Amino acid sequence: MGRWGELAAQVHGDETDERPPSIEEFLESNHQLFTVIGIFGALSVYLIRFQQAAAETGATTGSVGAILLLFLLTSSVAVRNSYRCTERARRHGAYLLVFGYAVFMYSFVTLVVSVVLVIVGQYAQGAESVLGSSFVYALVFLYVPFIFRADAFREFEGSSVATAGVRHAPHLGAGALTAWYALQWHWGTLPTLELDSAAYSIGIVTSLVGNHFALTAIAFGALWVGDRVVARVRG
Repeated sequence: MGRWGELAAQVHGDETDERPPSIEEFLESNHQLFTVIGIFGALSVYLIRFQQAAAETGATTGSVGAILLLFLLTSSVAVRNSYRCTERARRHGAYLLVFGYAVFMYSFVTLVVSVVLVIVGQYAQGAESVLGSSFVYALVFLYVPFIFRADAFREFEGSSVATAGVRHAPHLGAGALTAWYALQWHWGTLPTLELDSAAYSIGIVTSLVGNHFALTAIAFGALWVGDRVVARVRG
């Protein structure tokens, strides 16, 4: 079993032979989740009423959108847990439990659909801002360790300057990218940043990642070819 198969087994677990929990056990094992859902629900209602009482601002809209997204996420987890228990009860022939868990599952599905409609209808801009910032963070969080700790760069342990430089190709790419934007700032051609736009922020970060990857690939290729040429000349 591969790495992702093992991870999936840890997440989903092997529930084939486990008996379905009773409704009381289900409530007890998920009481913390239900508490979090209640807290997010109460907080979203409070922020919505606060926004209606005060002047509508982008900050308030973003806060409501963030809370509604958290409310949606935790409710989706409750739907998943209810569905798993429904499946276990069906496999064991506990049909009364199937009905009980179905009530939980479809109640939370109704809640999820309602929250989605509220987000789309009134707080799409705030939710878009939160999702855009989350995407930017996730992209940077995944890309930086991937490119700066890539095993392909660690394989170059030669004594030549070119070979040693291959290991630092990501740093060379970052330096070149920084120098380019510094020159643009010096010349006054650097575009104005609009960080309040989620789509614009995603475009900026995606562009930075793409440019850095391209510069890293160019530095890697140039140093690798240079090292091979030097090795042949000396040989």
